[in-house]
Amino acid sequence: MDAQDVTDFEEMENTIWSTNRLYLCLLETFPNYVQDFQAKWNDWQQAISAKDSSTWSSVPSFTTLTTLGPKIIPLVVYQLALNQNDNTAVHLYTTLETNPFYLPGPPAEVGSSRALQILRLSFDRNRAVRNALADWAEYSERVSRHSTSTMYTECAEYDTLLGFGQSIIPQVMLQYAHDIKVQSGGGGVLVSASGIGRGLLFWYELLHELVWGGKTGVQTVEFEEMYKRWEAWFQGGGGVEDAPRFGRQAA
Repeated sequence: MDAQDVTDFEEMENTIWSTNRLYLCLLETFPNYVQDFQAKWNDWQQAISAKDSSTWSSVPSFTTLTTLGPKIIPLVVYQLALNQNDNTAVHLYTTLETNPFYLPGPPAEVGSSRALQILRLSFDRNRAVRNALADWAEYSERVSRHSTSTMYTECAEYDTLLGFGQSIIPQVMLQYAHDIKVQSGGGGVLVSASGIGRGLLFWYELLHELVWGGKTGVQTVEFEEMYKRWEAWFQGGGGVEDAPRFGRQAA
């Protein structure tokens, strides 16, 4: 094995590890979300012929899966980590990924796999999302003395997260769940938004804008109740049309 082969092997190991880690975090925090996807994935697999791609999009179970939208992309990528020869997962990924920045652009090079392209792309994206989340947290801590929520959502760091599109919803939900837990003292009742800079609670604005294209416009928020609404949707097996909706978008 030459040096390039060693480098490629190590990169792929890191990619698979990152994919598995995100999957396990989602399974631990949102088990119903993962289990709902898995049940619908199994239904689709049973309804199609893996060798006949003409069946892949024509069965009702495919529509059921795609209705869930880009929020299930990390789970689809996990299927590729389990089986890099699974072209049905490639097909589902390509159907779901609506952000052209993250679609594998040029055709795969000779001898390379479309699945490997997606896995590597996902690894790079996950790293970029983690960095962007950290940047927003750092910015929010700097402005945490301000009383207006607009300080947290009218900044370049927030706009960067918006630019990733709906496929980052699972990562946002993971951070949302973590920060709610931190703010409530690990199980207590959340009564205020004190310490916002250390535990962001405006994830609902980011989620709302990712799904509906605009902020909620809500002036008074019960942070814990707001989280419960988003968590119920995320784990409830519904598509983006079932997401919590406020303000002009609710009309």
